[in-house]
Amino acid sequence: MSLLGSVVFSAIGVLLICDGKKDDAAAGWLCGIFFGLGSVIILAELHPKASFLTVDKDGIEFCSLFRKTRLRWAEISGFGAFKYFRWYRFETKKVGINFSVEYKGSSKGRAVAKTLIGFEGQLPDAYGFRAEDLAQLLTHFHQEAMHKNDA
Repeated sequence: MSLLGSVVFSAIGVLLICDGKKDDAAAGWLCGIFFGLGSVIILAELHPKASFLTVDKDGIEFCSLFRKTRLRWAEISGFGAFKYFRWYRFETKKVGINFSVEYKGSSKGRAVAKTLIGFEGQLPDAYGFRAEDLAQLLTHFHQEAMHKNDA
């Protein structure tokens, strides 16, 4: 849906440029460039290696727009779901992450995130799951891995 909207607004920008009126051309360039870049980013997200979540015995690895993040189970204290509002939807749910003392990431950024969303971090996507279901599944894997490490 986002791709369709970006393509339509890019086309409107091109039409404004081609219209020939000076005032419309500036708005057309702005609209065309902004939504054209948005279309490219949305298309990049559709690439199979652009976004994924992998769970293994050592932890999780997730990727958003080709940027990978790896977290060991020992760096995580828990998962949960939280609600947030987007301009085009009334509410959306995402998976939040709380970190253990072993995690050495930005303590200030984590504190801000905790204040804003109730979690110190978040997954970029729910990967086809409902956020609650994915959080519960990851919690299960986390507990299983931590019990194996304790034994």
